[in-house]
Amino acid sequence: MASAETALAGARPAASVRSVRTLERWSLVALGTLWLVVVTGALVRLTASGLGCTAWPNCEAGHLVPTASYHAVIEFTNRVISAAAMLFTVVTAVLALRCRDVDRGTRWLALAAAAGTVGQVPLGGITVLFDLHPLLVMSHFLLAMAVLAAATWVSLRCVALVHGGRAPALDDRRARWIGWGAVASCLVLLTTGAFVTASGPHPGSTDRPIDRLSGFYRFTWVHVRAATIFTVLFVVLAVWVWRRAPRTPAAWFAAAGVVLTGAQAAVGEYQYRNGLPWQVIAVHVAIAATLLVAVVTTAYLAAGTGAGRSPDRG
Repeated sequence: MASAETALAGARPAASVRSVRTLERWSLVALGTLWLVVVTGALVRLTASGLGCTAWPNCEAGHLVPTASYHAVIEFTNRVISAAAMLFTVVTAVLALRCRDVDRGTRWLALAAAAGTVGQVPLGGITVLFDLHPLLVMSHFLLAMAVLAAATWVSLRCVALVHGGRAPALDDRRARWIGWGAVASCLVLLTTGAFVTASGPHPGSTDRPIDRLSGFYRFTWVHVRAATIFTVLFVVLAVWVWRRAPRTPAAWFAAAGVVLTGAQAAVGEYQYRNGLPWQVIAVHVAIAATLLVAVVTTAYLAAGTGAGRSPDRG
């Protein structure tokens, strides 16, 4: 690690090195906070805390912080974490725009992550205005997942800029197609899972329970098929990486992804057969967010994107 940083310092002016390192740190902090946004947002829905706070920006009239109930505490916690994520993604985007070593695609993704995070604010307001309509609640969740995927890519590019010099795990067009196919199928899996949750028993709010989508078993049927397609694609990618690039970061992330996929399947089966307890669904969502990060990272590393080469200047 030290040799990579030394090489970085020797190849670029000191100001450029500091700029890249600062961007890397902010991008990683933003990524971690966005993961927390997904998890705490799920808790808001699953614990019926969607209208726990009755005012904005205060949680309650005359009180910035919650005093009424644990529902208010849960929603306010999500608000605070979301505000922090908005700050971190905006700072990351500004730093990416100012850093000359960052390629155009990464800049656009950093901007997209920041815009998506800021966009959650009006979307959340509209969701409350329409009494937590299930399609709006779903869009809230799916936008958070899309932002998490974009932030993962930005963080990987920033880490590659600082700690570059490693050879690609698999600079292979077929691995690239399989990898991004796994990412696409993971996003489809998340979308179908959101439909399952929206048609499930959890009310969103104790004051004004949301109307649920009809067709729980139909959505579940589609979700299971989407899970099968994703699992096949990702296992194929993982085996490819293990055989051609063992003991590399790509191989370790692939292994982690396979373990998470197995755990997710087990948790999903358990919750389905035990009445969908909200605590188990919360674990399901947390694993889903972690799995998305692992899948994007594996696809990125397996395809050799940006590893061991200078980024395109834009």
